[in-house]
Amino acid sequence: MDKKNKIIIISLLSALLIVLCVFAVEMKNTEKKAYQGISEIGEDQNTEVENQDNSQFIDMSLAKDIEAYFQENGIDHEKVAYCITDLEHNIKYSMNEKDEFIAASIYKLPLAMLYYDKVNEGEYTLDSTFTYSGYMHEDAGVISSDYGIGSQVPLSDLLNDLIIYSDNDAGHILYENLGGWKEYKEAMTKYTDSISENYYTMDNVTTANTMNDVVAYLYDHKEDYKGLIKNMEEAEPGEYLDRDTQLSMPQKYGMYDSALNSVGFVECNTSYSIVVLTSLGDKGADVMANINRIAYEHFK
Repeated sequence: MDKKNKIIIISLLSALLIVLCVFAVEMKNTEKKAYQGISEIGEDQNTEVENQDNSQFIDMSLAKDIEAYFQENGIDHEKVAYCITDLEHNIKYSMNEKDEFIAASIYKLPLAMLYYDKVNEGEYTLDSTFTYSGYMHEDAGVISSDYGIGSQVPLSDLLNDLIIYSDNDAGHILYENLGGWKEYKEAMTKYTDSISENYYTMDNVTTANTMNDVVAYLYDHKEDYKGLIKNMEEAEPGEYLDRDTQLSMPQKYGMYDSALNSVGFVECNTSYSIVVLTSLGDKGADVMANINRIAYEHFK
């Protein structure tokens, strides 16, 4: 082999080596990006298991599917919080679960539960009446349509209208009867120990953790809340969390300004509770519906 041919072969081998090196670097970068993507999902999601014996049932595909939906649709993570709990194995999948959001009307769920407890304990009956005072009137609704200021309103009507129609005056009458807003917030700690920074203020704020505790308690004691759960099923069926699943699931929704929230549970192969809080305006309806669709596909 002459000198010229040797130079050509060496040049070709050098070029091939350079190409292989570039390819190896690109593959490494690709793997790094893929790993970082998984890490981002892990950082955005939290998973808790109450009983370590159930850790074998943790399935991060749920959190990853939700994260993929967020990324594909450009959802601002800071404007959404959720808690989804596998009620069979007590495994909670969550995001921003400790962040405070405007509660809107989902505060009415634990408020109703307090009164069902009082009925079950014999303190009240569903025929007990409560005074409808002028300062309790917030806006037009079923209660203000059916009753005048100064009327005595039966507890059965208050509880039904509170949940089915999310009546604000019904809510005001009921929490004032407990002594006021702060007294109501104190009373509902029987369902949760997740107390956020502004929990006891006059602001109507909550966290996904707080409402997750409430819904879990409701599910665990559902025999005590049959009337409440029935009303939750009748309130806007096929909307909010249930929009894409059409399960007629029990839920309590709430909206105020840019806040759109809903909480409830689904009974299926592996029953689960779900809380979704948003500050996305109307877009929140799409987000909560899709999160529940993904959860149902996972657990059904």
